[in-house]
Amino acid sequence: MTTLLTSDAKVLVRKNLDELDPNGSAMYQDENGSIGDNTLMDSLIARFLPEAINAVHLAAPAALLEGEDVKTSATSVAKSTDNVLSFTLPATLKYLRLVAFKASDSGIVITDPIPEASAEGRKQLNSHIRGRSDRPRLVIMQDMNGGPKFKYYSLESATEQETAIAQLSIVKEQTYIAPTEQVADPSYNISALLRQNIIDYLTARVMETYNDQRSQIYTQRANSFPTI
Repeated sequence: MTTLLTSDAKVLVRKNLDELDPNGSAMYQDENGSIGDNTLMDSLIARFLPEAINAVHLAAPAALLEGEDVKTSATSVAKSTDNVLSFTLPATLKYLRLVAFKASDSGIVITDPIPEASAEGRKQLNSHIRGRSDRPRLVIMQDMNGGPKFKYYSLESATEQETAIAQLSIVKEQTYIAPTEQVADPSYNISALLRQNIIDYLTARVMETYNDQRSQIYTQRANSFPTI
């Protein structure tokens, strides 16, 4: 992953606004009527930035995501007698979305976990039709208390639970970081290929706050993802 500085986000949002109209960013005056050095807009951009990152990371195709490896953070890893692997991620990881999971006895990478309450999730309770190593399924459990819980269907009998997870990466939720004397310009982790989508989403949110109907232009851009 790469990082996006709050100061860079401010510059890029203003650049977007100026694309619509010369000096477009200066059109948004603060409550004192000052133009150009708009502290209110800067504050809005800083506050909306983590929201924009999370929204785009949730909406983007999995192939565009860059995850953080959390394999060693998985706790309560256990294999039941029917070769179903269960594991939990700590709540402190701030799980937002799965990027990739692969069991050590399968060559198939899973990017989208199945909700436990879905029809496909309920199928995994049937040992005759549940997933297996050549067509695996990863179910995210309804109970998120204490962190997200997963069940993987299914391992081969020869796999040891200590080495059952070959790959596990996620996107973490971003929360607002207030600037401090030590960190005057907070930064956030983002997937590099989604940088422009995040800036476009952020631009739309700022324009919505000012009741500018042209925000729809940037909402559409934010949902137009690059192809690879």
